[in-house]
Amino acid sequence: MGAGIAQTAAQGGWEVALRDVDEATVDAAIAGIGKRLDRLVEKNKLTADERAAIGARLRNGMRGGELAACELVIEAIVEDMTIKTRVMKEVAGQARTDAILATNTSSLSVAAIGEGVGAVERTVGMHFFNPVPLMKLVEIISGERTDPAVADRAAKIATTWGKTVVRVRDTPGFIVNRVARGFYLEAMRLLDEGVAGVDEIDAVMRSMGGFRMGPFELMDLIGIDVNYAVSVSVWDQLGKPARLEPHPIQRHLVENQRFGRKSGRGAYSYDMESPIPALPLDRKSFDLPHSTYEAVRLFADGAGAAGGSITEQFVFARILGAIMNEAGLAIDEEVASPADIDTAMKLGVNYPHGPTEWAERVGRRTCRHLLDALNEGPCAGRYVAARWFRE
Repeated sequence: MGAGIAQTAAQGGWEVALRDVDEATVDAAIAGIGKRLDRLVEKNKLTADERAAIGARLRNGMRGGELAACELVIEAIVEDMTIKTRVMKEVAGQARTDAILATNTSSLSVAAIGEGVGAVERTVGMHFFNPVPLMKLVEIISGERTDPAVADRAAKIATTWGKTVVRVRDTPGFIVNRVARGFYLEAMRLLDEGVAGVDEIDAVMRSMGGFRMGPFELMDLIGIDVNYAVSVSVWDQLGKPARLEPHPIQRHLVENQRFGRKSGRGAYSYDMESPIPALPLDRKSFDLPHSTYEAVRLFADGAGAAGGSITEQFVFARILGAIMNEAGLAIDEEVASPADIDTAMKLGVNYPHGPTEWAERVGRRTCRHLLDALNEGPCAGRYVAARWFRE
């Protein structure tokens, strides 16, 4: 991601110095960026002169006092608080005293990083999405003591680089990595409960929900290890609520190094030409109480997913309802505005609709009716509806 951010900044007209663990790693990153720029020339998306100018703006920042001249420093290293603060503190000691210190963390506290660095006022979150040159979204996160002028400047810079900015309060997972938890967690719970299989759940969310990829397909693409780490981080930092508890299936896959596409096996096996499900289904019959049955039917119809079996609608309603409720809870907590939440989910993870605009289309009362019905019985407490649905 660091190389992607560097490429984006250079394409935006900025002089960019790259740093890493050694000069060879930086040289390899610059060479990789060059190859991507060459492909853009081949596709007539850049001229040869533009490509040369962009390349000339990239240099190895391990040589000389490059940091002393930088207006903005963006950290994009491993998602570990101790390592991030150690490296950022070292960088802050070499950078200009007025340089903006931005972290690309996906779930850690920006305020805590700023405290560890000793520069809370000029530490801000700039959370990019992979692949950075293609993904339009940037979450700008203000810590409790981040200077508003610093956050405004970071937002303006990202905008001039062609990005769409959403503003977020400094809470675990910010928007995307928090609101998206239900997409993955409910899918694993449904599999574990014997309601539907990996491929069936993915097919439902593609066909009935209009998602580009189902939850298991997307987890395998992102990396089960990455997804699980974010799940644990968000759940732990938010006080371990039942609705966000990481699922044992995730942990089992990680412990067995089944990380998805990059390891050849995850929720699916990639040994064959076409992926096949690699997680067993112990299918079990289930009877929905009449009130739940009616709530699911009404919700699915309002969400544009009429038709299909009640099992398919139940899968769809459980997953989408969890996403919508997490968005509502984020609104309750003033994490971000409904408009920014919708923008973030559409641009950050390619959702077909923003969760709050989708909920408004269904009707907040109908959504609340579904959540209340799901919250009865053994799942009590996991689907408590956000206040936003009761307004």
